[in-house]
Amino acid sequence: MFSWSENFSPWQTLKSWRPYFLIFVLGFLIYSQTLFFNFTYLDDQELIINKVELLSNVKNFGLIFTNDVFFSVDKFYYRPLLNISFMMDAIFGSFLTPVFYLDNILLHILAAALIFYLLHRLLRRKLLAFFLSLIFLLHPMLVQAVAWIPGRNDSLLTVFVLIAFIAFLNFLEYPRLRSYIAYLFFFLAALLTKESAIGLPLLIIFYFLFVNRGALEKSDKFLLVVGSAGVTFIWFLMRYFSLGGEPSSTASVFGFFSNLPALFLYLGTLIFPFNLAVLPILLDSTVIYGVISLLIILAFLFLSQHKRNNYIIFGTLWFLIFLLPSFMNFSGVPYFNEHRLHLSFFGFLLVIAEIDFIKYLDFSKRAVKISAVTILLLLALISVWHSRSFSDRLTFWQAAVTKSPHLPLAQRNLGVMYYFAGNFAAATSADVKALELNTQEPMVHNNLGVMYMEKENWVLAEQEFRAELKINPNYDIALFNMGDLFVRRGQDASAIPWFQATLRANPNYYEAVDRLLILQKRLK
Repeated sequence: MFSWSENFSPWQTLKSWRPYFLIFVLGFLIYSQTLFFNFTYLDDQELIINKVELLSNVKNFGLIFTNDVFFSVDKFYYRPLLNISFMMDAIFGSFLTPVFYLDNILLHILAAALIFYLLHRLLRRKLLAFFLSLIFLLHPMLVQAVAWIPGRNDSLLTVFVLIAFIAFLNFLEYPRLRSYIAYLFFFLAALLTKESAIGLPLLIIFYFLFVNRGALEKSDKFLLVVGSAGVTFIWFLMRYFSLGGEPSSTASVFGFFSNLPALFLYLGTLIFPFNLAVLPILLDSTVIYGVISLLIILAFLFLSQHKRNNYIIFGTLWFLIFLLPSFMNFSGVPYFNEHRLHLSFFGFLLVIAEIDFIKYLDFSKRAVKISAVTILLLLALISVWHSRSFSDRLTFWQAAVTKSPHLPLAQRNLGVMYYFAGNFAAATSADVKALELNTQEPMVHNNLGVMYMEKENWVLAEQEFRAELKINPNYDIALFNMGDLFVRRGQDASAIPWFQATLRANPNYYEAVDRLLILQKRLK
C-alpha cells in the first residue's frame, strides 16, 4: 500500500539545469518569429476572435465548463481547459496575438523538457535522451502545434499526459499518496483538454504487461484501476451534462478504415520532413515516403541485436493509441493536421531509441557530434521555413490550396480571405471551385450571399443564404445574415424571426441580441 517515505526523489535529473536551459533557448529562438504572426482563420476565429466578450470576462469561467469547445449547436468536442487557456491569454494579454503565440511556444518547450526527463528516466542515457528531445523540439511535423494558435490543444494534452505518466512511474517506484493524486489530477486535466487522453489508462495496462510486470502489489494496482475509472466517470458526467447527451455528429467506421493510409503520411514526414502541408489530405499526398520509412525502421530494428522488444511494443502502442482517434471521419474530406502527432511523437522516439546505432551513439566522437548538429540544424531550418505558412490568414490559405487543391475547405476559406482583401472576383472563383469539389460544402453559399449583399443584389443574396440553410439549417451566421438582409431591405419586422432563430442556434451570438433590442424598440 502507500508509503510515506521521503527518501526517494524522482526529480534527480533536474539537478542539472543546463539541458533544460538549452531546450528553452533553442525552442524560443526557432519559434520567436511566430510572435509576429496573426490569426489564420482556421478555428481561431471561432475559438478566439468571435469570443471576445466571452473570453475577456472571468465571470464566464464556469460557462466554459458547460459548453462544447466552439459553443456551437454541433456539440461534440468537450475541451474546457483549452478555452480556459485562451481566456487567460485574453484577460492578461488584451487579445494581443503575441501573447497567444508565446503560450504556444512555452507549452511546446515544456513538452520537450518533459520528454527529455522521461526519456532519460526510461533509457538511462542522458545524451541520447537530450538529442531525441531536441529532435522533438525542432521537428517540422510539430510546427503546427506552435505556429497555429489552436494547435496548442495537442501540446497542452502532451504536457498533461506526460506529467500524469511520470506521476504513475513515481507511484510504481514508491506508492505514495501524492504520486497517486498527481496521476489522477493530470489524467483528468488531459481528458478536459482532448478526448484522446482516454487512452492513457490503456497504455498503463500495456506498461504493466510489456515493460514492468509485478511492479506493484495487487492492492495498489486496484487503486490505479479504481482511480482511473473514477476519473473517467467524472469526465463522462461533466461531458454528458454539458453537451446534452449524444453528440450531433457520428463517426463513420468505414471512414476510419479508409483513413488508415494516413499513417504512412505521418511516418513519411517523420523521416523525410520535406513534403509538408498545412492541411494535408490523402488525395493530394503520397504514401510512398511512409512505406519507405516503415521499411527502414523495421530493417534497422531487425538488425539490432540489443533491442528491447517490450519497449518497441510499448512505444508503438503509445504512437497508435494517441494518433488513431484522429482518423475518425465525421464529415467532409478529412485532413490530417500535423499537430495531431505531438503526443504520439514520444512513442516514435521510444521505438527508434531501440535501434542499436542510435541507442549506442557515442557523442564524444567528432563525426557523431557533426552528424547530430547537422540533423538538428536541418530540422530547425525547415521548421523556420514551414512556420511562415502560418504567418497570416491569406498566406495560410494560399499554402493550403497549393498543397491540397482537392480540399473544398481550403478553396472555400481562401475565398473568404480574398473577400477580406477586397478581391471579390478571386473570392467568387475560389467559392465556385469549392462547390465543384463538394456541392454540399458548408458556408460557401453563405459567403457568396455576403458578397451579393455587399453589391446590394438582394435577390441573389437571399437565394444563396437559403441554399446555405438548406445544407446547414442551424448555421447561426447564415441565420443572422438573413436577418441582416431584411434590415438592409427595410423589412425590420421580417428580420426579427431570423435573429430569434440565430439565438436559438447560438444563445451567445451577442450581435443578434443587440439587433433584436434595436428592432424591437424601433417597431414599438
